[in-house]
Amino acid sequence: MTEPTETSSPTMRPTAAPSEPARTGIDKPPVATAAENGRKRKKIFLIGGVVLLIVALAFGIPWYIHSEKYVSTDDAYVRAHVIYISPQVSAQVLAVPVLDNQYVKKGTILVQLDPRDYQAALDKYKAMLEQALAAGQGSRYALELTKKTSPAALSQARAQVAIARASIATAKAGEAQAAAAFDQAQAQVAAAIAAIARAKADVVADAATAVKAAADYRRYDSLLKTGDVTPQQVDSYRAAAESAKAILAAAGKIVLSRRAELIEAKAGVEAARENRVAAGAQLMQAKANLLKTLAKQAAVNVVPQQIGQTQSNVSGSAGRIDEARAELEQAQLNLSYCTIRAPVSGYVTKKSVEPGNYVTVGSTLLSIVRPNMWVVANFKETALTHMKPNDPTTISIDAYPQYTFKGYVQSIQAGSGAEFSLLPPENATGNFVKVVQRVPVKILFKDLPKNMPYLAAGMSAVPEVKVR
Repeated sequence: MTEPTETSSPTMRPTAAPSEPARTGIDKPPVATAAENGRKRKKIFLIGGVVLLIVALAFGIPWYIHSEKYVSTDDAYVRAHVIYISPQVSAQVLAVPVLDNQYVKKGTILVQLDPRDYQAALDKYKAMLEQALAAGQGSRYALELTKKTSPAALSQARAQVAIARASIATAKAGEAQAAAAFDQAQAQVAAAIAAIARAKADVVADAATAVKAAADYRRYDSLLKTGDVTPQQVDSYRAAAESAKAILAAAGKIVLSRRAELIEAKAGVEAARENRVAAGAQLMQAKANLLKTLAKQAAVNVVPQQIGQTQSNVSGSAGRIDEARAELEQAQLNLSYCTIRAPVSGYVTKKSVEPGNYVTVGSTLLSIVRPNMWVVANFKETALTHMKPNDPTTISIDAYPQYTFKGYVQSIQAGSGAEFSLLPPENATGNFVKVVQRVPVKILFKDLPKNMPYLAAGMSAVPEVKVR
Protein backbone atom coordinates (compact mmCIF):
# COMPACT_ATOMS: atom_id res chain seq x y z
CA MET A 1 0.00 0.00 0.00
CA THR A 2 1.55 3.23 -1.13
CA GLU A 3 1.56 6.31 0.93
CA PRO A 4 0.13 9.44 -0.62
CA THR A 5 2.74 12.00 -1.91
CA GLU A 6 2.94 15.67 -1.09
CA THR A 7 1.71 16.79 -4.43
CA SER A 8 -1.06 14.27 -4.60
CA SER A 9 -2.61 15.09 -1.28
CA PRO A 10 -4.37 18.45 -1.19
CA THR A 11 -4.52 18.34 2.52
CA MET A 12 -0.68 18.46 2.76
CA ARG A 13 -0.20 21.73 0.61
CA PRO A 14 1.00 24.65 2.83
CA THR A 15 -1.36 27.52 3.30
CA ALA A 16 -0.64 31.13 3.99
CA ALA A 17 -0.68 32.34 7.50
CA PRO A 18 -3.58 34.57 8.43
CA SER A 19 -1.19 37.47 9.20
CA GLU A 20 0.89 37.19 5.87
CA PRO A 21 -0.69 38.69 2.78
CA ALA A 22 -1.12 36.48 -0.18
CA ARG A 23 1.63 36.75 -2.98
CA THR A 24 0.50 37.79 -6.41
CA GLY A 25 1.82 36.35 -9.66
CA ILE A 26 3.81 39.60 -10.54
CA ASP A 27 6.42 39.27 -7.80
CA LYS A 28 9.76 37.56 -8.75
CA PRO A 29 12.45 36.12 -6.62
CA PRO A 30 15.62 38.33 -5.97
CA VAL A 31 17.93 36.01 -7.88
CA ALA A 32 16.03 36.47 -11.13
CA THR A 33 16.03 40.28 -10.84
CA ALA A 34 19.89 40.49 -10.49
CA ALA A 35 20.40 38.29 -13.55
CA GLU A 36 18.06 40.44 -15.59
CA ASN A 37 19.92 43.61 -14.53
CA GLY A 38 23.25 42.05 -15.60
CA ARG A 39 21.84 41.25 -19.01
CA LYS A 40 20.64 44.84 -19.36
CA ARG A 41 24.07 46.24 -18.47
CA LYS A 42 25.77 43.96 -20.99
CA LYS A 43 23.32 45.03 -23.63
CA ILE A 44 23.99 48.72 -22.82
CA PHE A 45 27.79 48.19 -22.93
CA LEU A 46 27.48 46.33 -26.21
CA ILE A 47 25.39 49.09 -27.75
CA GLY A 48 27.84 51.76 -26.42
CA GLY A 49 30.82 49.87 -27.84
CA VAL A 50 29.15 49.58 -31.21
CA VAL A 51 28.35 53.29 -31.15
CA LEU A 52 31.93 54.15 -30.16
CA LEU A 53 33.26 51.89 -32.92
CA ILE A 54 31.00 53.56 -35.47
CA VAL A 55 32.07 57.03 -34.27
CA ALA A 56 35.76 55.99 -34.34
CA LEU A 57 35.39 54.68 -37.88
CA ALA A 58 33.43 57.75 -38.95
CA PHE A 59 36.16 60.09 -37.71
CA GLY A 60 39.21 57.82 -37.92
CA ILE A 61 38.92 56.85 -41.58
CA PRO A 62 38.68 60.46 -42.82
CA TRP A 63 41.52 61.40 -40.45
CA TYR A 64 43.69 58.60 -41.81
CA ILE A 65 42.92 59.56 -45.40
CA HIS A 66 43.63 63.21 -44.57
CA SER A 67 46.92 62.35 -42.83
CA GLU A 68 48.05 60.44 -45.91
CA LYS A 69 47.54 63.50 -48.14
CA TYR A 70 48.49 66.34 -45.80
CA VAL A 71 51.34 67.07 -43.38
CA SER A 72 51.38 69.91 -40.90
CA THR A 73 53.40 71.31 -38.02
CA ASP A 74 52.92 73.89 -35.31
CA ASP A 75 56.65 74.69 -35.29
CA ALA A 76 56.24 77.49 -37.83
CA TYR A 77 56.60 81.23 -37.69
CA VAL A 78 55.99 84.24 -39.90
CA ARG A 79 59.21 85.73 -41.27
CA ALA A 80 60.03 88.99 -43.08
CA HIS A 81 62.98 90.98 -44.38
CA VAL A 82 64.34 93.20 -41.60
CA ILE A 83 66.58 96.13 -42.59
CA TYR A 84 68.68 97.62 -39.80
CA ILE A 85 69.22 101.37 -40.20
CA SER A 86 72.63 102.68 -39.08
CA PRO A 87 74.25 106.09 -39.61
CA GLN A 88 77.22 106.40 -41.96
CA VAL A 89 78.52 109.52 -40.18
CA SER A 90 78.79 110.52 -36.54
CA ALA A 91 76.68 113.53 -35.49
CA GLN A 92 74.02 114.76 -33.11
CA VAL A 93 70.39 113.91 -33.88
CA LEU A 94 68.23 116.92 -34.70
CA ALA A 95 64.90 115.23 -35.43
CA VAL A 96 63.25 111.82 -35.68
CA PRO A 97 60.04 112.39 -37.73
CA VAL A 98 58.82 108.77 -37.54
CA LEU A 99 57.20 106.71 -34.79
CA ASP A 100 57.41 103.08 -33.78
CA ASN A 101 55.35 100.73 -35.97
CA GLN A 102 54.68 103.51 -38.51
CA TYR A 103 54.47 102.49 -42.14
CA VAL A 104 56.91 104.49 -44.27
CA LYS A 105 57.54 104.53 -48.00
CA LYS A 106 60.90 104.32 -49.68
CA GLY A 107 62.72 107.66 -49.42
CA THR A 108 60.90 108.85 -46.30
CA ILE A 109 63.14 110.78 -43.88
CA LEU A 110 63.75 108.65 -40.80
CA VAL A 111 66.42 110.61 -38.89
CA GLN A 112 67.88 114.07 -39.43
CA LEU A 113 71.45 114.61 -38.17
CA ASP A 114 73.19 117.93 -37.54
CA PRO A 115 74.80 118.83 -40.91
CA ARG A 116 76.80 121.92 -39.90
CA ASP A 117 80.20 120.26 -39.51
CA TYR A 118 79.82 118.47 -42.83
CA GLN A 119 78.56 121.61 -44.57
CA ALA A 120 81.70 123.43 -43.39
CA ALA A 121 83.86 120.60 -44.72
CA LEU A 122 82.03 120.78 -48.04
CA ASP A 123 82.68 124.52 -48.33
CA LYS A 124 86.36 123.96 -47.50
CA TYR A 125 86.83 121.34 -50.22
CA LYS A 126 85.02 123.51 -52.75
CA ALA A 127 87.59 126.26 -52.13
CA MET A 128 90.44 123.76 -52.39
CA LEU A 129 89.08 122.52 -55.72
CA GLU A 130 88.88 126.05 -57.12
CA GLN A 131 92.46 126.69 -55.99
CA ALA A 132 93.65 123.45 -57.63
CA LEU A 133 91.86 124.34 -60.87
CA ALA A 134 93.54 127.77 -60.96
CA ALA A 135 96.98 126.23 -60.34
CA GLY A 136 96.38 123.70 -63.10
CA GLN A 137 95.39 126.41 -65.56
CA GLY A 138 98.61 128.32 -64.78
CA SER A 139 100.72 125.18 -65.31
CA ARG A 140 99.15 124.57 -68.71
CA TYR A 141 99.83 128.17 -69.80
CA ALA A 142 103.46 127.81 -68.72
CA LEU A 143 103.82 124.57 -70.67
CA GLU A 144 102.45 126.10 -73.86
CA LEU A 145 104.80 129.08 -73.49
CA THR A 146 107.84 126.85 -72.99
CA LYS A 147 107.00 124.76 -76.05
CA LYS A 148 106.66 127.85 -78.24
CA THR A 149 110.07 129.27 -77.21
CA SER A 150 112.08 126.09 -77.95
CA PRO A 151 115.21 126.95 -80.10
CA ALA A 152 116.26 125.19 -83.29
CA ALA A 153 119.36 123.87 -81.51
CA LEU A 154 117.15 121.63 -79.49
CA SER A 155 115.84 120.03 -82.69
CA GLN A 156 119.38 119.50 -83.97
CA ALA A 157 120.47 117.97 -80.67
CA ARG A 158 117.50 115.65 -80.77
CA ALA A 159 118.45 114.61 -84.32
CA GLN A 160 121.98 113.83 -83.18
CA VAL A 161 120.61 111.82 -80.30
CA ALA A 162 118.44 109.87 -82.75
CA ILE A 163 121.46 109.20 -84.98
CA ALA A 164 123.46 108.04 -81.96
CA ARG A 165 120.62 105.70 -80.94
CA ALA A 166 120.53 104.32 -84.50
CA SER A 167 124.29 103.77 -84.33
CA ILE A 168 123.83 101.84 -81.13
CA ALA A 169 121.23 99.67 -82.82
CA THR A 170 123.60 99.03 -85.73
CA ALA A 171 126.47 98.24 -83.34
CA LYS A 172 124.26 95.82 -81.41
CA ALA A 173 123.35 94.07 -84.65
CA GLY A 174 127.07 93.84 -85.62
CA GLU A 175 127.93 92.49 -82.19
CA ALA A 176 125.18 89.88 -82.47
CA GLN A 177 126.44 88.91 -85.94
CA ALA A 178 130.06 88.64 -84.65
CA ALA A 179 128.89 86.50 -81.74
CA ALA A 180 127.05 84.22 -84.16
CA ALA A 181 130.17 83.94 -86.34
CA PHE A 182 132.25 83.14 -83.26
CA ASP A 183 129.82 80.42 -82.23
CA GLN A 184 129.92 79.02 -85.79
CA ALA A 185 133.75 78.99 -85.77
CA GLN A 186 133.77 77.16 -82.47
CA ALA A 187 131.35 74.65 -83.92
CA GLN A 188 133.71 74.14 -86.88
CA VAL A 189 136.61 73.54 -84.48
CA ALA A 190 134.57 70.95 -82.63
CA ALA A 191 133.63 69.32 -85.95
CA ALA A 192 137.29 69.25 -87.02
CA ILE A 193 138.34 67.64 -83.74
CA ALA A 194 135.64 65.01 -84.18
CA ALA A 195 136.76 64.38 -87.79
CA ILE A 196 140.39 63.92 -86.59
CA ALA A 197 139.20 61.42 -84.01
CA ARG A 198 137.31 59.48 -86.66
CA ALA A 199 140.31 59.59 -89.04
CA LYS A 200 142.64 58.29 -86.30
CA ALA A 201 140.19 55.50 -85.60
CA ASP A 202 140.20 54.66 -89.31
CA VAL A 203 144.04 54.64 -89.29
CA VAL A 204 144.11 52.21 -86.38
CA ALA A 205 141.60 49.96 -88.12
CA ASP A 206 143.43 50.17 -91.46
CA ALA A 207 146.79 49.46 -89.73
CA ALA A 208 145.35 46.33 -88.14
CA THR A 209 144.02 45.26 -91.52
CA ALA A 210 147.43 45.94 -93.19
CA VAL A 211 149.30 43.95 -90.51
CA LYS A 212 146.98 41.01 -90.91
CA ALA A 213 147.22 41.13 -94.73
CA ALA A 214 151.09 41.26 -94.56
CA ALA A 215 151.15 38.30 -92.16
CA ASP A 216 148.88 36.29 -94.41
CA TYR A 217 151.08 37.07 -97.39
CA ARG A 218 154.25 35.96 -95.60
CA ARG A 219 152.67 32.75 -94.40
CA TYR A 220 151.39 31.82 -97.85
CA ASP A 221 154.70 32.83 -99.48
CA SER A 222 156.54 30.42 -97.19
CA LEU A 223 154.10 27.67 -98.08
CA LEU A 224 154.72 28.20 -101.82
CA LYS A 225 158.13 26.59 -101.54
CA THR A 226 156.66 23.43 -100.12
CA GLY A 227 153.99 23.32 -102.75
CA ASP A 228 151.07 23.49 -100.32
CA VAL A 229 149.61 26.54 -102.05
CA THR A 230 149.42 27.73 -105.57
CA PRO A 231 151.14 30.82 -106.96
CA GLN A 232 147.74 32.34 -107.65
CA GLN A 233 146.87 32.21 -103.96
CA VAL A 234 150.12 33.87 -103.02
CA ASP A 235 149.53 36.59 -105.62
CA SER A 236 146.05 37.19 -104.17
CA TYR A 237 147.39 37.66 -100.65
CA ARG A 238 150.22 39.86 -101.96
CA ALA A 239 147.64 42.13 -103.63
CA ALA A 240 145.55 42.22 -100.45
CA ALA A 241 148.60 43.22 -98.39
CA GLU A 242 149.58 45.97 -100.84
CA SER A 243 145.96 47.23 -100.94
CA ALA A 244 145.76 47.37 -97.13
CA LYS A 245 149.08 49.20 -97.06
CA ALA A 246 147.74 51.75 -99.58
CA ILE A 247 144.53 52.23 -97.58
CA LEU A 248 146.58 52.80 -94.44
CA ALA A 249 148.69 55.42 -96.24
CA ALA A 250 145.49 57.15 -97.49
CA ALA A 251 144.05 57.14 -93.95
CA GLY A 252 147.23 58.79 -92.71
CA LYS A 253 146.85 61.51 -95.31
CA ILE A 254 143.23 62.04 -94.24
CA VAL A 255 144.42 62.53 -90.66
CA LEU A 256 146.88 65.16 -91.86
CA SER A 257 144.10 66.82 -93.90
CA ARG A 258 141.78 66.90 -90.86
CA ARG A 259 144.56 68.41 -88.76
CA ALA A 260 144.98 71.12 -91.36
CA GLU A 261 141.23 71.77 -91.23
CA LEU A 262 141.45 72.01 -87.42
CA ILE A 263 144.24 74.58 -87.68
CA GLU A 264 142.16 76.54 -90.18
CA ALA A 265 139.07 76.33 -87.90
CA LYS A 266 141.09 77.58 -84.92
CA ALA A 267 142.31 80.45 -87.00
CA GLY A 268 138.69 81.20 -87.89
CA VAL A 269 137.83 81.19 -84.17
CA GLU A 270 140.56 83.69 -83.47
CA ALA A 271 139.37 85.89 -86.31
CA ALA A 272 135.76 85.65 -85.10
CA ARG A 273 136.90 86.52 -81.59
CA GLU A 274 138.71 89.57 -82.89
CA ASN A 275 135.62 90.58 -84.88
CA ARG A 276 133.51 90.15 -81.77
CA VAL A 277 135.85 92.27 -79.72
CA ALA A 278 135.83 94.89 -82.48
CA ALA A 279 132.01 94.82 -82.59
CA GLY A 280 131.90 95.25 -78.79
CA ALA A 281 134.29 98.18 -79.05
CA GLN A 282 132.10 99.68 -81.77
CA LEU A 283 129.04 99.30 -79.54
CA MET A 284 130.86 100.96 -76.66
CA GLN A 285 131.88 103.76 -79.00
CA ALA A 286 128.26 104.17 -80.14
CA LYS A 287 127.11 104.36 -76.52
CA ALA A 288 129.81 106.91 -75.77
CA ASN A 289 128.64 108.95 -78.77
CA LEU A 290 125.10 108.82 -77.43
CA LEU A 291 126.26 110.12 -74.07
CA LYS A 292 128.15 112.89 -75.82
CA THR A 293 125.13 113.90 -77.88
CA LEU A 294 122.95 113.85 -74.78
CA ALA A 295 125.50 116.02 -73.01
CA LYS A 296 125.53 118.41 -75.98
CA GLN A 297 121.74 118.50 -75.94
CA ALA A 298 121.75 119.38 -72.25
CA ALA A 299 124.47 121.97 -72.78
CA VAL A 300 122.83 123.59 -75.80
CA ASN A 301 119.49 124.25 -74.18
CA VAL A 302 117.61 123.34 -71.01
CA VAL A 303 114.24 123.57 -72.73
CA PRO A 304 113.47 119.81 -72.43
CA GLN A 305 114.06 119.98 -68.68
CA GLN A 306 111.89 123.02 -68.50
CA ILE A 307 109.20 121.31 -70.55
CA GLY A 308 109.50 118.19 -68.39
CA GLN A 309 109.30 120.20 -65.22
CA THR A 310 106.30 122.11 -66.54
CA GLN A 311 104.65 118.88 -67.63
CA SER A 312 105.35 117.48 -64.16
CA ASN A 313 103.72 120.55 -62.70
CA VAL A 314 100.73 120.04 -64.98
CA SER A 315 100.48 116.37 -63.96
CA GLY A 316 100.80 117.34 -60.31
CA SER A 317 98.09 119.93 -60.73
CA ALA A 318 95.83 117.35 -62.39
CA GLY A 319 96.47 114.97 -59.48
CA ARG A 320 95.65 117.66 -56.94
CA ILE A 321 92.50 118.53 -58.89
CA ASP A 322 91.40 114.87 -58.87
CA GLU A 323 92.18 114.65 -55.16
CA ALA A 324 90.22 117.81 -54.43
CA ARG A 325 87.27 116.54 -56.47
CA ALA A 326 87.33 113.21 -54.64
CA GLU A 327 87.41 114.96 -51.28
CA LEU A 328 84.59 117.24 -52.42
CA GLU A 329 82.50 114.23 -53.49
CA GLN A 330 83.18 112.56 -50.14
CA ALA A 331 82.14 115.76 -48.33
CA GLN A 332 78.95 115.87 -50.39
CA LEU A 333 78.26 112.22 -49.51
CA ASN A 334 78.88 112.88 -45.81
CA LEU A 335 76.50 115.83 -45.96
CA SER A 336 73.86 113.68 -47.68
CA TYR A 337 74.34 111.02 -44.99
CA CYS A 338 73.06 113.52 -42.42
CA THR A 339 69.56 112.86 -43.77
CA ILE A 340 68.80 109.18 -43.22
CA ARG A 341 66.01 107.97 -45.51
CA ALA A 342 64.14 104.71 -45.70
CA PRO A 343 65.87 102.41 -48.24
CA VAL A 344 62.66 100.38 -48.68
CA SER A 345 59.00 100.63 -47.78
CA GLY A 346 57.98 98.97 -44.54
CA TYR A 347 57.16 99.32 -40.86
CA VAL A 348 59.43 101.13 -38.40
CA THR A 349 60.35 98.87 -35.47
CA LYS A 350 62.71 98.96 -32.50
CA LYS A 351 63.27 102.71 -32.72
CA SER A 352 66.01 103.53 -30.21
CA VAL A 353 67.01 107.03 -31.31
CA GLU A 354 65.68 110.33 -30.01
CA PRO A 355 66.47 113.98 -30.79
CA GLY A 356 69.57 115.12 -28.94
CA ASN A 357 71.33 111.73 -29.06
CA TYR A 358 74.86 111.59 -30.46
CA VAL A 359 75.08 108.65 -32.82
CA THR A 360 78.21 107.01 -34.20
CA VAL A 361 78.90 105.09 -37.39
CA GLY A 362 77.47 101.57 -37.34
CA SER A 363 75.13 101.95 -34.34
CA THR A 364 71.63 100.62 -34.98
CA LEU A 365 69.00 103.37 -34.78
CA LEU A 366 65.90 101.48 -35.88
CA SER A 367 64.72 98.66 -38.10
CA ILE A 368 62.32 98.46 -41.03
CA VAL A 369 60.25 95.35 -41.54
CA ARG A 370 59.16 94.90 -45.14
CA PRO A 371 55.47 93.97 -45.61
CA ASN A 372 56.23 91.01 -47.87
CA MET A 373 56.21 88.11 -45.44
CA TRP A 374 56.43 84.34 -45.59
CA VAL A 375 56.30 81.37 -43.27
CA VAL A 376 59.22 79.21 -42.21
CA ALA A 377 57.91 75.83 -41.05
CA ASN A 378 60.20 73.34 -39.31
CA PHE A 379 58.82 69.98 -40.49
CA LYS A 380 60.03 66.67 -39.19
CA GLU A 381 62.27 64.94 -41.66
CA THR A 382 59.80 62.05 -41.83
CA ALA A 383 57.17 64.47 -43.19
CA LEU A 384 59.31 65.47 -46.19
CA THR A 385 59.03 62.14 -48.01
CA HIS A 386 56.58 63.41 -50.63
CA MET A 387 56.94 67.18 -50.16
CA LYS A 388 58.25 69.22 -53.07
CA PRO A 389 58.26 72.87 -54.21
CA ASN A 390 54.93 74.35 -55.40
CA ASP A 391 52.87 72.03 -53.20
CA PRO A 392 49.66 73.88 -52.19
CA THR A 393 49.45 74.91 -48.55
CA THR A 394 46.83 76.27 -46.17
CA ILE A 395 48.14 78.44 -43.35
CA SER A 396 46.53 79.26 -40.01
CA ILE A 397 47.87 82.11 -37.89
CA ASP A 398 47.43 81.71 -34.15
CA ALA A 399 46.56 85.40 -33.80
CA TYR A 400 43.73 85.11 -36.37
CA PRO A 401 42.10 81.69 -36.03
CA GLN A 402 39.13 82.89 -38.08
CA TYR A 403 41.30 83.31 -41.19
CA THR A 404 42.80 80.63 -43.41
CA PHE A 405 45.49 81.74 -45.84
CA LYS A 406 46.55 80.02 -49.04
CA GLY A 407 50.16 79.48 -49.95
CA TYR A 408 52.66 77.16 -51.58
CA VAL A 409 56.00 75.59 -50.80
CA GLN A 410 58.70 77.82 -52.24
CA SER A 411 61.77 75.78 -51.24
CA ILE A 412 63.12 73.22 -48.79
CA GLN A 413 66.33 74.10 -46.97
CA ALA A 414 69.35 71.96 -47.91
CA GLY A 415 70.10 71.10 -44.31
CA SER A 416 68.38 70.60 -41.00
CA GLY A 417 68.12 73.33 -38.41
CA ALA A 418 70.57 71.55 -36.12
CA GLU A 419 73.16 71.41 -38.90
CA PHE A 420 73.34 75.22 -39.02
CA SER A 421 73.14 75.80 -35.28
CA LEU A 422 75.96 77.40 -33.29
CA LEU A 423 76.99 74.00 -31.92
CA PRO A 424 75.94 71.33 -34.45
CA PRO A 425 75.59 67.79 -33.06
CA GLU A 426 78.60 65.50 -33.32
CA ASN A 427 77.28 62.00 -33.90
CA ALA A 428 80.71 60.42 -34.24
CA THR A 429 80.84 59.84 -30.47
CA GLY A 430 79.79 56.63 -28.76
CA ASN A 431 76.77 58.19 -27.05
CA PHE A 432 74.70 58.47 -30.23
CA VAL A 433 70.95 58.79 -29.76
CA LYS A 434 68.88 59.08 -32.93
CA VAL A 435 66.61 62.14 -32.86
CA VAL A 436 64.12 63.05 -35.56
CA GLN A 437 65.51 66.20 -37.15
CA ARG A 438 63.53 69.20 -38.34
CA VAL A 439 64.14 70.83 -41.71
CA PRO A 440 63.03 74.44 -42.41
CA VAL A 441 60.60 74.82 -45.33
CA LYS A 442 59.88 78.25 -46.81
CA ILE A 443 56.20 78.81 -47.60
CA LEU A 444 54.97 81.87 -49.51
CA PHE A 445 51.51 83.37 -49.27
CA LYS A 446 49.29 83.22 -52.33
CA ASP A 447 46.16 85.16 -53.28
CA LEU A 448 46.08 87.22 -50.10
CA PRO A 449 42.66 88.69 -49.31
CA LYS A 450 42.11 92.41 -49.62
CA ASN A 451 41.07 92.68 -45.99
CA MET A 452 44.11 90.76 -44.85
CA PRO A 453 44.80 91.29 -41.13
CA TYR A 454 47.99 92.76 -39.78
CA LEU A 455 50.85 90.26 -39.76
CA ALA A 456 53.99 90.64 -37.69
CA ALA A 457 57.27 88.84 -38.09
CA GLY A 458 57.60 86.07 -35.53
CA MET A 459 53.89 85.22 -35.26
CA SER A 460 53.15 81.55 -34.75
CA ALA A 461 51.59 79.71 -37.67
CA VAL A 462 50.31 76.22 -38.47
CA PRO A 463 50.81 75.34 -42.16
CA GLU A 464 49.24 72.26 -43.74
CA VAL A 465 50.85 71.05 -46.97
CA LYS A 466 49.10 68.81 -49.45
CA VAL A 467 51.74 66.32 -50.50
CA ARG A 468 49.62 63.91 -52.54
